[in-house]
Order: sequence, then C-alpha cells, then structure tokens
Amino acid sequence: MALSIQQQRIVQHPYDRHAVALAVAGSGKSTTMVERIAVLIEAGQFDPSRVIAVMFNKAAADHLKESLVKRLGKRNAPASLTFHGLGTQVLRRLTLGGFAEQWDFIGDPSRAERFTAEIITSACKQYGHKYPRRVARDFLGFIDRVKSDLKEPAEVFANGDWPARYDWFVSWYRQFEKERQQKGIRLFSDLIYDPVRIMTGNPEAAAYISGALDHLILDEYQDIGHCQHILVKFCAAGNERSPHARVMAVGDDDQTIYSWRGAKVEYILRKFHEDFTDGSIYQLNRTWRYGHALSCAANYVISGNSDRADKLCISGDKAPNTELFLEYDVPIGGKPKIVSIVENYLASDGNITDMVVLVRSYSKSASSQFDLLEHGIPFRIEGGDEASVLENKWVACLLGWMRLAAGQVAIHPYQGEPDIGSIIETNKFVNVPSLGIGWDNSGILAKLVLQHPEDGEGFSKFISRHVATQNQGQADRVAKRGKIWRKYRAVGKSRNYPKPAHLLKDLLYHLDIEKQILQETGKQEEADELMSLLEAFIEYVKVNSKGKSLPEFMDHVQDLLDTSDRAKKATSALLITSCHRSKGMEWLCVIMPSLWQGAFPIVPRTIDPAKIEDHLQDERRLFYVAMTRAKRALYLIAPRDPKLHPWLTAGKGGNCDSVIPFVKNPGTASQFLYESNLFLAKALPLIIAGAKGRDSVKASSPELLNQYLEELNIDFRVEKIEQGVS
Repeated sequence: MALSIQQQRIVQHPYDRHAVALAVAGSGKSTTMVERIAVLIEAGQFDPSRVIAVMFNKAAADHLKESLVKRLGKRNAPASLTFHGLGTQVLRRLTLGGFAEQWDFIGDPSRAERFTAEIITSACKQYGHKYPRRVARDFLGFIDRVKSDLKEPAEVFANGDWPARYDWFVSWYRQFEKERQQKGIRLFSDLIYDPVRIMTGNPEAAAYISGALDHLILDEYQDIGHCQHILVKFCAAGNERSPHARVMAVGDDDQTIYSWRGAKVEYILRKFHEDFTDGSIYQLNRTWRYGHALSCAANYVISGNSDRADKLCISGDKAPNTELFLEYDVPIGGKPKIVSIVENYLASDGNITDMVVLVRSYSKSASSQFDLLEHGIPFRIEGGDEASVLENKWVACLLGWMRLAAGQVAIHPYQGEPDIGSIIETNKFVNVPSLGIGWDNSGILAKLVLQHPEDGEGFSKFISRHVATQNQGQADRVAKRGKIWRKYRAVGKSRNYPKPAHLLKDLLYHLDIEKQILQETGKQEEADELMSLLEAFIEYVKVNSKGKSLPEFMDHVQDLLDTSDRAKKATSALLITSCHRSKGMEWLCVIMPSLWQGAFPIVPRTIDPAKIEDHLQDERRLFYVAMTRAKRALYLIAPRDPKLHPWLTAGKGGNCDSVIPFVKNPGTASQFLYESNLFLAKALPLIIAGAKGRDSVKASSPELLNQYLEELNIDFRVEKIEQGVS
C-alpha cells in the first residue's frame, strides 16, 4: 500500500527525536508503525533487539508482530508486546539483577477474586458484608485504580464512585498489599505496578534497566494511565553507556474511552511532551474507512469537547461513500425499526455478518433483542450470557417462577435422581435471589425440591438435613422461599392462571427483586442497569401477553429461547456488542439504537454535579468511537423528538450541553444527535461534487464544514444564517 504524505512524514521522522502521531480512526496507523519500524531497522540500522513496539492488547500486539515478520523477516522483526508484557519483561530483568523476587502470577480473574476474598474476609465480617467474593470484585477494582493512578488510596476513593459503605477500602489497601507481598503473589495490575514501585524506590534498580533500548513505538497512547506512563519513562531512560531511547507515541485523544480505569487525554496531549521534550507532533487525519458525510458529522460531535487537539477528520480520496440515516423508533408496517433496517439491508444483497448493533449498555439492548427474536433474526451477543435479556439470571429467575405458576415445572415428584438439566434449570430460580447456602447446597436443594415438590416439602427436608441448628437466619430464608414455592405451585395446579403481567408484578414484590439486586451488585449504577433490563422485560410481558393465557405466553417465551439457542449455533448471525468493545473494529453497516437522553449519554443517578462536564466529554468520545466504526452505512435510531428535526434542518451543531438538559428523558433524542449537524453533513458529499443547488445551502453552524472544505482546497463556503431553532 502506497503511503500518504502524512504517513511518509511519520515514517521518515528523524531518528534522534521523540514524536507524537495523532491518528484518527481508519487512518492506517498500523501500516505507518510497521513502515516506521522497518525504516529504523533497514535505513537506520538499529539493532532489532533494541527496538520495541508496545500495543494496548494482545490481539493488536500479535497482529503487529505478524506484520513485522512479514515485512522484515523473523530475524529482523523486533518485539511487539502489550504494556503488561513490557512490565513482565522488565520484572524478569529486575529478578535476574537481584532487585525483584520471582513471585507467582495469578492471571485468571476468578482466581484473583478468590485470593482477594480470602484476604478481606475478616474486613467483610467487621463491616457487615455477607459475601466477601462479591466485595472482592469491587475491592480489586479499587486496588487496580490506586496502582494505575499511583496516588494515595484516600485520594483515589474520594475522586471515585465507590459506595460510602466501602470506605474501609482505603485502610485495607495497605493490609492487602502487605499480605500479597508476604505470599509472593502478583495479580494482573502488578505486572506494571511492581516494576514501577521497585524502580521508583531503588535508583540502582532503575539504572539497571536503563539504556537497554534505542526506540519505543507506543500504540493507543490515549488509553494509558499514569503507571504505564512512568513505566515507559523508566524503559526509555539512558545511562553513561547509552543515550535515552527515542519514543514515538501513536493514538487519538478523541478515542480516550477508558477513563474509568485511569486513562486520561492529558498523557498524549501534555504529559508526553513534558517528559519527552522537543518532540514533533504529526497528524494522520485522513481516513480511508468512511466517507465525507460521516467524517463531517463525527467532527461536529467531537468538537463539543474542550480538552482535545485541534484537528479535523477528513475522508481520503478512496474512502467509500458512507450513508447516514436518522431513523425514528416507530414501527413500519407492523415491524420494529431495527427489524426493518436489518431486513432491508439483507434484501439489498447485504450479508448479516457485515452488520453490527452497537449499544451504550447491554441493558438498553433488551427491547432490540426481543424485536429480533420475535422476527426470527439470528443474533449473538458479545459480552457474556448476562448481556442476553432472556439469559440474564434475574430474568431467568422470574421466568422460572412464572413456569411454576403455569404448571410447567415439577408437575409430578421425580422418581429417583432428577437429571442434571432439570436441577440446573430449577436452581436458576429456587436459589435466586441467593439464599446464601453455597454452590453445592444449592444443587442439593434443587434436587430435593424436584423429588418432593408437594407443599414445599423439599425445602423442609433441606432445612432439617443441611442447615445447621444454630443458623436460624439461613433456615428462615429457605423456609420463606418454600412458602413462595407453595404459593405459585398451587396456582399451577389449580389452573386458575393470573394474567402474566399481574403475576410478574406479584413476583417482583414477593422476591423483593430491586432490593436484592442492589444488595448483590453493591453499586447503585450497576443495580440501575440491571433494573433497566428488567423493566424492558416487564414491558415486553405487558405488551405481548395480551390475549394469551399464562401457559400460552410461557410457550411463546420458550419459542424465543429456542430461537436464541439456534442463533448461537448459526454460522451467520447479527452481532450485538458494546461501544467500548467495538474500538479498533469496523463493519460495513452499523446500527446504533436507543439514542435518547439518559441512555446515551448515560446519566448516572449518583453523579457529582461537579463531574458532569468530564462525564459528558467521556460519553461524547465513546459516541464518536461508535459512529466511526461504519464504512458504508450508519443507522441512528432515536425517539420521535419534535425538536430534533427543525434543529438539524437549520444546520445547527456543536456542543449542546446548555441546550439539552442532563436528565433522563426517553422522549428527548440524545444530545449527540443534536450536536452532529447531521443534515448539513449529509449535504457535504454533494457540495464537494459541485452538485446543482449547492449555492442555496445555508446553515446556522457551518464553520466546521467550511474548515473541511478549506482542507480539501475547495473554494466554496456555506453561508451562515443567524436565525436558528431554540
């Protein structure tokens, strides 16, 4: 592939200077990095062992390594590692030098949670937390953030969003670190934190590492945290035998979407230049992924952020024509909008695997999942079973109790041992919300319930055989669950079925689902997400159970589950994934549903008013990343907001923080749609082509579009009109 002028400048950057390359989505940065490294090895004659490429994830590191081997040959291809791989390499050298000890590494998240739970068990008892394993997940998140920021635990806690009941995390951070080091254990974050800690506290260790490299090429630098930045500084340091390594950081400040784990735009925009002085700044602002209309709309959206580099994304000459569609979330011919979009795309000879549905949160995809299931469109969800609405454990729990009330579960006592499938299915609702009896005992309870379903006898037998006499609290919980079993099994046997929606409301009350979810998650935001998914399920039951008896509706749900199971086995299925997971990917057709204020941007219930601006900048970057995954078509599905159309037809765009209230409002379209200047962006390809009538195009906010035209050396300018829509 021939390099563009911008790419050539980066590839030929002087060997003795640092550099930052700001690369927009689809600008060919991977190709540029490969050629830059090739020039260092071939023309600069640098030893490949003294050149290293650092990528943000293993897949990217492996892909770059393959490209380097193909370009330079196996012998001349330098190492391509992740940041954690770089930390591991430094730790290995520190160990050989006697500055670090060879400790055991726990990389599996489940094992890390178990290890953490063992350490904090006494704290959980002291502070009233029944389930240390659940707390361990949040505690590990806090530990990781402290190590990423390299700040005092109290400061990290104060600036984070951890619940007040976890304030003991601050004091227990050092206790945890003490025990971790005594046990000789390293978790994932320690692969970076430990070498930085050792070198920060021991100048001899830092000197031992220095001088080993001549060049570092660092990808996705907008996503790094402070600890990673310090690791780079140590690795680039020189000594009396070897000068400092030259560092080239590549990334896009507009794609900084991991602030919740410590990433900040300031590292690529400012910190890099403070620590690696006299460096050059390059821009790769030509994209070959998508066309002018999408580039323009994306520019308008991201221009609402104040903390960013001054740059425009411009589509290259060979970029495809990308069509933008604003779709209102109303049925067409009795079909939901997302179904119509998919079917029309397939009818035009499109392939379902070329499409993706990108969601801000999986809970907001629930209604789309139901629509696709009902119309037989196979889909798969990237994000685990909990992301699937029908397989979410809380929905599965409610469905289990509804089947019991429909007379479809435990109709007769099992003779002998129940099959493992029946035990698993029964456990999904009998032990949810959790009874706190442990994994093994939950299976025993399910088995006894199936063997002795009459009058809740199975629950009584479990209490007498498997609950300690002194554990009255546990006995009471199991007995209460037995009463619920008796109630709904009696409904099923009587065949006096309630309406499905009424039954569901009754279940939510008796199981106290909302309170149980909050207790289990420990975070209001996570609980709100789960409740949002449940609300979509409840709404589905209300609308789709009309005219159906309870057994008929449960048969209908089983049909949906069967469709979901077939979709998992299908070789061709529509992908549903999160905007975060989409980073680095691209598809011919992208669908973004549920674009209403509160869903995207998400409006956290507990957000500090002082942090709203930063939060909106994070959300805006994520929206920018999601929309720039499209190559041929981008569908934006929003509520029929009466103010949106006149706003867009007036050619208005830019930051709408002061126009659209930062509140949850399903009737108001996302403020990012207001900011997109979508109609003017759609006119841009015609303006560039010199189409007839372009002289009549006027807009309230034409400034960015005119800058775009200027960068393309096109003399035409859109006239600014002062009147607009308020």
